[in-house]
Amino acid sequence: MPSPAGVRRAERLVLVVVLLALIVNLVAPFFHDGPVLPAVASGLASVLGVGLLRRRPVAALVVVSLAGIVASLGGADPTGAWSIAVFAAFLQSLRRLPAVLVGSVVGVTSAVAVALHEGQVSLERPTASIAAVCGIAAAAAGSAVRSNLRWRAELEGRARDAVENRRAAVDRSVAEERLRIARDLHDSIGHHIAVVSVHLGTAQVTVSDADRATRASLDSARDAVRAVLVETQEVLRVLRLGDAPSDLAPPPDHAGIPSLVASARSAGLVVDTTLRGLDRPLAPVVSTAAHRIVQEALTNALKHGGGQVSLRVEIAEAVLIEAANVRADGGGPATGLCDSGGHGLVGMTERAASVGGRVEHWVEGQVFWLRAVLPADAAGAGAALEEARR
Repeated sequence: MPSPAGVRRAERLVLVVVLLALIVNLVAPFFHDGPVLPAVASGLASVLGVGLLRRRPVAALVVVSLAGIVASLGGADPTGAWSIAVFAAFLQSLRRLPAVLVGSVVGVTSAVAVALHEGQVSLERPTASIAAVCGIAAAAAGSAVRSNLRWRAELEGRARDAVENRRAAVDRSVAEERLRIARDLHDSIGHHIAVVSVHLGTAQVTVSDADRATRASLDSARDAVRAVLVETQEVLRVLRLGDAPSDLAPPPDHAGIPSLVASARSAGLVVDTTLRGLDRPLAPVVSTAAHRIVQEALTNALKHGGGQVSLRVEIAEAVLIEAANVRADGGGPATGLCDSGGHGLVGMTERAASVGGRVEHWVEGQVFWLRAVLPADAAGAGAALEEARR
């Protein structure tokens, strides 16, 4: 089917010309010598035919074609009615009527109207033949425009289909890659976590009840393993479901920072805390980033520090996170933030930068300092996210 928009544009243009021709055809008899009544009757017939173009296309075609004959039979000039019939032929061929039918009707009636007006048909005055050819040409032009619009619509449809097919192929590729990653994570991480959990369970059985400190450490380790299992399952579900994890647990926020401190203390870490403004609302991405940064800082202090850490979290115009812990030994940058090639520090830096914040770290004597500053408002975080997407 031709493009509806293209057909409408062509129709509007031709209708404007037809309306102008109608006005001229109705007004012209009053300014020229000749019979007025037949000319006005012909003009009214043309008006009626144009009014029926959309609802009764065949009847409209017949009426506008006969308008020229009406003018000629009354002794009036049929040129105005004939020109309207030619434009009507173009419109009806453009819409849906067969060009052969339209061209035949308009061509024959135009030739008859001109022949009646001139009183003869001869080679010296081939006006009737020219009128017939113009009617046929108008019908052919309308059919050609319709075919061109249909061809363009088909090309556009094929282009849209190609784009959709490419998009679907990309989506399938992404989904397959997600599933592959999920399977790899399930096979590797799941296995190792399960082994750790089994060994911790065995250790709990073998430790005597009197050794409360060791048993408490094992309990904390088992709880941490369970938490890792839960988060791993969430990651796997996100990978399998794509970008619509509507039924997953909500991401952690800054309100859970006291729970992180309590968990670290139960694992044996001495935590000196200064927590202010945790009841203030934050943008979700900033809240999650603050939670994760504190979690990483406490985890690394627990693993690689000297058993004690000072944590300061203040939320006001900005989010300030400071952690300081004594290094476990006298040499080297020991906080665990440089563990595995510094991925812990890199991860915190990237997480802070993703919301428009920054992370700094330095060593003073035997103390390793970490400071993170995040924007407290959603505007700052949103600007950072938009910048990251560019």
